[in-house]
Amino acid sequence: MGRSIHPTAVILPGTELGDGVEVGPYAVIEPGVEVGDRCKIGPFVHLLGRTTLGPDCTVGTGSVLGGVPQDDKYQGERTRVRIGARVMMHEHVTVHRATGEGETVVGDDARLMTGSHVGHNARLGAGATLVNCAALAGHSVVGEKSILSAYCGVHQYGRVGRLTLVTGAQVVSLDAPPFSIVTGSHPTRWRASNTIGLRRAGFGSEERSAIRLALRRIFAGEEGARAAAEALKDDPVAAVREIAEFVLSSKRGVCAGPPRRDGAAEFRE
Repeated sequence: MGRSIHPTAVILPGTELGDGVEVGPYAVIEPGVEVGDRCKIGPFVHLLGRTTLGPDCTVGTGSVLGGVPQDDKYQGERTRVRIGARVMMHEHVTVHRATGEGETVVGDDARLMTGSHVGHNARLGAGATLVNCAALAGHSVVGEKSILSAYCGVHQYGRVGRLTLVTGAQVVSLDAPPFSIVTGSHPTRWRASNTIGLRRAGFGSEERSAIRLALRRIFAGEEGARAAAEALKDDPVAAVREIAEFVLSSKRGVCAGPPRRDGAAEFRE
């Protein structure tokens, strides 16, 4: 399959372009970049650094992948950005390369909507979605098939578990657990299990019920999140064990449970 490269595009020596690649007007691709088969690079895109794109990716107008990280500790290391297969990036997306010896990773089938940002050393899981202007700070981790709604932010080193929905314009300052809906800022609060997301992902009714009860026990029970997670770490349901491990491995601490008017915890579906 031949390539289609607009005459105004700048493809510098030392780049690798796969079969069927399309490059739009005024795009710039610098040495060290590897673009997989059938990728579509839009107008005014800038690809630089040691950036790798898997096959069938789309990079929208004005996006910059592999730029210098916004980190004072960066000393010019030849770090990497790794973009998976079939990733859809809309207009003006930015993904920065890593600081130190790590890499910045965007998983297969992820979708990055207009103006979204993935910071240095961050990891966006397969099938995850960043809605318009959502941003991941350095070293943050977002699990598979999670959704960060418009104008969300994840704090440096923060984590969002897989299949979690973060509602619009929230700041995830403490870790948001898997399979959940979280809302609010300062503090971010766990609201409920992500029932619709779990159903769409193929979780059966018994497993969804076990997840819902485990999350309720951890975030809306009286024993406290860590104690509840300790009690659930050997649960027979793998997803429940995943939740417990997420809570117990948190270094920043997990988000708060839902408040009640009298100050006690309560569960809200």
